[in-house]
Amino acid sequence: MFKRMHTLCLRLCLLLLPLVAPALADVNGTISPIIGVLAQEIYQDGLISKHFNATSYIAASYVKFVEGAGGRVVPIGIGHNRSYYEELLQKINGLLLPGGATFFNETNGYGDAGEHLIAIARELNDNGTYFPVWGTCLGMELLVLKMANGTETRSDCQAINMALPLEMKQDYNESRLFGGASEEIISKLSQENVTYNYHRYCYTELSFSVPALVNSWRIMSLNHDVNGIEFVSTIEHLSYPFYGVQFHPEKALYEFVSKDVPHSSSAVQSAQYFADFFINEARRNPHSYDNATDQALSLIYNYKPEYTSVLGSGYVQQYLFEDPDIAGDDDDDDGPYPVYPNDNGDNGVASWSLGFGLGVALAFRVFFVIMALS
Repeated sequence: MFKRMHTLCLRLCLLLLPLVAPALADVNGTISPIIGVLAQEIYQDGLISKHFNATSYIAASYVKFVEGAGGRVVPIGIGHNRSYYEELLQKINGLLLPGGATFFNETNGYGDAGEHLIAIARELNDNGTYFPVWGTCLGMELLVLKMANGTETRSDCQAINMALPLEMKQDYNESRLFGGASEEIISKLSQENVTYNYHRYCYTELSFSVPALVNSWRIMSLNHDVNGIEFVSTIEHLSYPFYGVQFHPEKALYEFVSKDVPHSSSAVQSAQYFADFFINEARRNPHSYDNATDQALSLIYNYKPEYTSVLGSGYVQQYLFEDPDIAGDDDDDDGPYPVYPNDNGDNGVASWSLGFGLGVALAFRVFFVIMALS
């Protein structure tokens, strides 16, 4: 009888192990890094506000950009105090500042949140923790602005719906971003119209001559807008793992709204190179969540993207948020998790759901084992 019970317990443990192990291993961001993607405000008279009760959004193409390279996404809300961003960046492995259409001077908006995030990312690196930041289009512009201590050095540009090859600087291959690129990728990037531009502002080489920026950034490529104005298209910081591109690699991969967005094999391969590079950078960061439940409650999978291109949006899909969807109340120090109110105010519904699901799964496992042995 004892031997039979011992065998039963052993077999139960072996059967239950697959249920437990993934929850523990899944926390490891060095395998599948978790990237924070910053939301931005929705304007009251805009297209989305006419159809949805939302205050901020993240284009789904940025989420796919991360996932397509093996990463995962945590949405980062706007309008929070610094402690919210400090707590969150201690748990994730990298930061993506997306492109979009907003102004940096909006109170409690994209610009204010980005200022906190960039400063914290800089502090993390100064203290010895490798923490990469990627800025796309508007995100690159914000990254440079905040690293310049708020000194505005952008110029007006007209690069709307332009697919261009990169005009590589002579020393591009000395950069981290392109140093490991194959000749095939460099050839596609420099000879074919594979980078999609959609911006009305830009940085020129002269922009980086101000004291806060001079000798701090490497410029790897340039481009020219419709009027022939030269602008900077790829950069990396010399001391921090901070990277910026003025074009939109995520659109070549995942946005199918405009016929001007290149979707050729070369465009897709080139865009994927940038996603792979950034996620590999994030794999160097050691941060992780304290437990799998907290991690699960913070991931983008708690939200459903909306199909917005059918309404006339420039994005095929968008994640739409209504405050305080992306976080708990700062005053209650709930941390960077979706809010699931209950009597205790402790994310009880989500925690109960996870526990209930696991309990049901375990019950079925035990039932089938007993049936098999009876």
